Amino acid sequence: MTDKIIKILKSVKEATGIDTAAYNRDGTLLYRTSSAPSNDFSISLNEKDIVQPKGERVTVLPLSGGITAVLNGTGEEFLNYAALIRTAVESTATLRELSLEEKLRLYLIGELDSELSRELASKYGKPFDAYVLTLISDTPNKTDELKNFLEAVSGDGDLIVQYDDNSVAFIKKCGGEDEYQSATDFAFTMYDSIKEELRIDFVINVGGTVHSFGDLGAYFQRCGLAYSFGRMMAPNDKIYSYKEYIMIKMLSDIPLESLSRYLDTLLDRDSAEILEDSELMGTADEFFKNSLNISETSRSMYMHRNTLIYRLDKIEKATGLNLRHFNDALAFRLLTVLDKLVRNKNRK
Repeated sequence: MTDKIIKILKSVKEATGIDTAAYNRDGTLLYRTSSAPSNDFSISLNEKDIVQPKGERVTVLPLSGGITAVLNGTGEEFLNYAALIRTAVESTATLRELSLEEKLRLYLIGELDSELSRELASKYGKPFDAYVLTLISDTPNKTDELKNFLEAVSGDGDLIVQYDDNSVAFIKKCGGEDEYQSATDFAFTMYDSIKEELRIDFVINVGGTVHSFGDLGAYFQRCGLAYSFGRMMAPNDKIYSYKEYIMIKMLSDIPLESLSRYLDTLLDRDSAEILEDSELMGTADEFFKNSLNISETSRSMYMHRNTLIYRLDKIEKATGLNLRHFNDALAFRLLTVLDKLVRNKNRK
């Protein structure tokens, strides 16, 4: 706490030029700027202002741990600075009293102070390879069930953090001998296990595989982006991976006017009609999920092969894009992304 108080007083000096000093309970000097008052006087913790032997007036501020700060000046301005210093010190003390889970939550969203962040990094930093996921329940009263399940299946090094009333962050430790090929592969396995055990509705967002504790916050933010773009592009899906939406993230940064212009270049006469046809769009999405494989798609959709081919031909006739060819499939994917981004931006 002493180091933190001194750090705060230094920042006051840098920001305002006000000289300060800090004294221990027995009156010994802990810290002093160049023109701060010396300790050749008696500090009364019951007074805000005291008079030094030289006649200078100072503002006295009792702090945690028996430490007293002294500001070289008096009046309303100095009382305000004293109040700010006390708030900064007390907020740090409060943070130290938080549970580990709450500290991790603040760390993930970038609101934990640098000193406590370094302490967490020291605790978990070496080595740190993990899959970063968030599990979001459709109803807040199911979040405890998700958390309890994760705690039951977690191992050494795994971190479980309740982010809010509707979501839980799960950081699963992984390594060279891990049985999963990727964070997304792990998410699919996790989804099946939870669904079978709990029978609840939820979504998994995949931030990726993080290789440094210091990057954990950035990967957690990727989970949020995956959820936002996933809900926009595929609202019925249950697993959203950030890597699948990197193209959408790049395009979303483009101004609406430019997006609309790009969309117009891809739209043929009948393309707009196809984009409004939920049956054909659903077929195209399923075809993409099955890696442009007609047999796999017809099986997953319980659809006759000829019916699937008929629908793909209908899309080609309207858009000029044969989805059985990779480049055309990529162009159609771009077309649908642009369409949804333009619609989404127009609604805002």
